[in-house]
Amino acid sequence: MMTPRWILGPRMPFSFCSPMIAGMTGVNLGLPKAWVVNCKKCACTIDCRAIDPQGEHSQPDKADPPPQDSVIVTCSCCWAAYRYSPAEIFKGSPGPSRNCYDRGKPAKEEQKPSAVLFIAASLIAAVRLNREEIKPSPVVHSKIADSIRLAEMIQARLRG
Repeated sequence: MMTPRWILGPRMPFSFCSPMIAGMTGVNLGLPKAWVVNCKKCACTIDCRAIDPQGEHSQPDKADPPPQDSVIVTCSCCWAAYRYSPAEIFKGSPGPSRNCYDRGKPAKEEQKPSAVLFIAASLIAAVRLNREEIKPSPVVHSKIADSIRLAEMIQARLRG
């Protein structure tokens, strides 16, 4: 009796397609192009401004030019916000870098906020919110976020 080939073992590789795997291996999936920048912290390619691919295809003469002024872009991987000059903006597909160390996972140091960082951020926020009404608003949230970021910068500078 003859044993079927599929029982003896695979003769052909298993076909599997995943956008995540293809993105990690550098395969071009034909993802839409956009005006992008490389993150200064983790080197991921992040969107700066979207492009309408149908509009560019049907009317190439009316294609959007790259931004002419500096832009502030926040990376969706490491959540770092940096200012990018027009020279750093290029057309490409967004995606994670091969050596991205964050990948959405907090570092061991960042899992538990330290008491020193909390106290420093609280003091900075108290000074910045002096004589302002404390109620949930975008201004208060922005000043608190800036205070935390400044306290983290101070802590990083002290560590060396």
